[in-house]
Amino acid sequence: MRNVPRIANEHFRGLRYAPRTLVLCPAYISDQIMDRRTQRTNPPEDVIDHRFLQFSQTLKDATRARYVTNLSLLLTKEIDIAPSFDWELATKTGLAALIQGFLQYTHSDASGVDLFVCQGWARLFRIQDPVYREFLLEFYATVSYDPRKAIDDRTAFAFRLGGVNRECSVIELATRVGIYTADEMRSVHFLAFLADCLTERPYDYNENTFWAEITGAVCTPSTARGGMI
Repeated sequence: MRNVPRIANEHFRGLRYAPRTLVLCPAYISDQIMDRRTQRTNPPEDVIDHRFLQFSQTLKDATRARYVTNLSLLLTKEIDIAPSFDWELATKTGLAALIQGFLQYTHSDASGVDLFVCQGWARLFRIQDPVYREFLLEFYATVSYDPRKAIDDRTAFAFRLGGVNRECSVIELATRVGIYTADEMRSVHFLAFLADCLTERPYDYNENTFWAEITGAVCTPSTARGGMI
């Protein structure tokens, strides 16, 4: 990733930390595997005035105006604080074995030979990193993505983080987040695996059927918190 050094400790001073908390409930008692905590945005002054969110006057007028507009919109929104997933409890209740098939994808060739095993979803649910409100707001206010560029194009994503302009490819971003590893990226089958991944709604997708399969319940859009998984 270009221009994405490890952020120095001093950059974290004064940041508002939002801890992830355990919210796993036994599926046989509740149909909610994980609850969500949200944080209403009546942002305190020390958040709004943080230097990462005071976009430099040296930026192009149009760019700075876009950042400011995006930030203003974000400050009116409710921000999700992603919960952590307790795998120890999931194992004890049998949930870990139940969901394992949904968290692993095997890419095979035409003859059925396994070429690449993706552990991305499993890693995603194991992320325990803290969430800093200032970084979150800065990133989402400034991020842009060009879908016309290749997934390994190092200019596909552009954003600011820690007060610095940064660029990276789709693959680099996924690696930095912790979904893929460097060794997986070097696999000769990695790009073929990505090309084979589902990127749009399947023609035979049925929301009610799929929801019943993964939850054992009837899909109620107003409480399901998602139109498609």
